[in-house]
Amino acid sequence: MQWILLTLVYIVIMVVLNFIPFLNLVCDLFGSVFVAGFIAAAEKQRTTGNFEIDLLFYGFKDKLGTLVAVGALYLGIYILGAVAAVLVAGFGIVELILASQYGEPNPVLLMDSIPSLIWAIFVFCIFSIVALAFIWFAPALIIINDMKFGEAVSMSLNAVKKNLLGGFLFFLLMGILIVTSMIPLLLGLIITIPMNLITYYTTYRSIFYVSKGNSSEEQKSSLII
Repeated sequence: MQWILLTLVYIVIMVVLNFIPFLNLVCDLFGSVFVAGFIAAAEKQRTTGNFEIDLLFYGFKDKLGTLVAVGALYLGIYILGAVAAVLVAGFGIVELILASQYGEPNPVLLMDSIPSLIWAIFVFCIFSIVALAFIWFAPALIIINDMKFGEAVSMSLNAVKKNLLGGFLFFLLMGILIVTSMIPLLLGLIITIPMNLITYYTTYRSIFYVSKGNSSEEQKSSLII
C-alpha cells in the first residue's frame, strides 16, 4: 500500500507538471531524478525495514546534476530516434499526417506509406532501446555506488549488453503485464506501475550483486568491483 501511495504522489506531480507551459518540456529531464527516489526508498526499506515516502525527492537533494544529465542523455537519444524515424519514413509520412488533419487521408497514399512507416517504427524502437540501455541502471549506480555520470551510463550499457536475452524477456513480460492490467478500466495499473518503477532497483540488485553460496551474505559482481 505504501508503494502504491508513493506512485500516486509521483503520478500526480508528473500530471501537474505536464499541464504547466514550458515545464512539461523538461519533465523527461527529471525522470531519472524521480526514479532515484524510488531506488532510495527501496534501498532504505531493504536495509532498515523502514519506508519513507519523502525519499521520492531524494534525487533533488543529492546528485541532482548527475541525474538530470542522465535524463538529458535519454531525451537526446529519444529525439535523435524521432528525427531518424522521420528521415527513414520520408516526406510521404509527413504528407500523410498533414492530410489526416483535414479528414480521411487518400487510401493510395496510406497504402504507399505503410512500408516506410514500419521501417520508421523499427528505427525509433532501436533508438529507444539504446536510450533505455544507457539509463536503466544509471540512477542506482549514481546514488548507491556514488558513480559519476560517464561511468554510470557506461556500466549500465555494459550490463544490458551482457544480459540481452534476460532483458528482452523482462521487458516483453512487463509489457504484456502492463497491457493486461489496462483491461479492467485501467485499475490494474495501480499495481503494475509501482511494480515497474521498483524494477529499476530489483534488476539492479539482481545484476550487480551476487550471493555467496547458501549464505545470506553477498558481494558486488565483477561489473562494479
